[in-house]
Amino acid sequence: MNILSMKKKEVQSLEKEKGNSPLAAFINHIHPVSDEATRYIKHHSFSRQIERGTYLLKAGEICEHLYFICKGAIRGYTKQGTKEVTTWVSVENEMVTSIRGLNMQQPSLENIQAIEKCELIVAHYDALQYMYKHYIEVNIVGRKLLEKYYSDAEERAFISRIPNAGKRYHHFIETKSNLANRIPLKYIASFLGMTIETMSRIRGAKSKAK
Repeated sequence: MNILSMKKKEVQSLEKEKGNSPLAAFINHIHPVSDEATRYIKHHSFSRQIERGTYLLKAGEICEHLYFICKGAIRGYTKQGTKEVTTWVSVENEMVTSIRGLNMQQPSLENIQAIEKCELIVAHYDALQYMYKHYIEVNIVGRKLLEKYYSDAEERAFISRIPNAGKRYHHFIETKSNLANRIPLKYIASFLGMTIETMSRIRGAKSKAK
């Protein structure tokens, strides 16, 4: 199972067990942590609602927060001149941040923007560092998260090296079908390194072939 993609019923079950904290439930799903660590997470995180189009981070800023998505969709993107290049998209029951901006406390290379209205649970950088120092099991959670982020980065690199646009789209449908009819096509096209016109032709040909 994808450790960054819990099913809704799993989240609800763990929320009930651990005291109605979506973030605490998510972390315990990755790796069990102590009751003390769970309480710390609950007391040092907060809810935030944002509208579509809101920026959580802009390129050049230092990231101070980690975000757990309870509802909604968020993308990361960079700018190449006037062109926006979508680098990732995350939805419910996933955690997002800028790895460079948060872990290294250096200016971020990407923008992080809501592409749907979102409900989030937010934790501050200082709270994360405290947990790493005082709750050894949280370090295991951090390692597993970084392993998943590295795997996702490897997957993005693989997609970018598929020379045929149609095959890139086919691979996207096979691996991220949950996003295909949800995320605006312009973001999917950008993620796959093609124009929206090319994607429309591919989708049209795929529909005719059925």
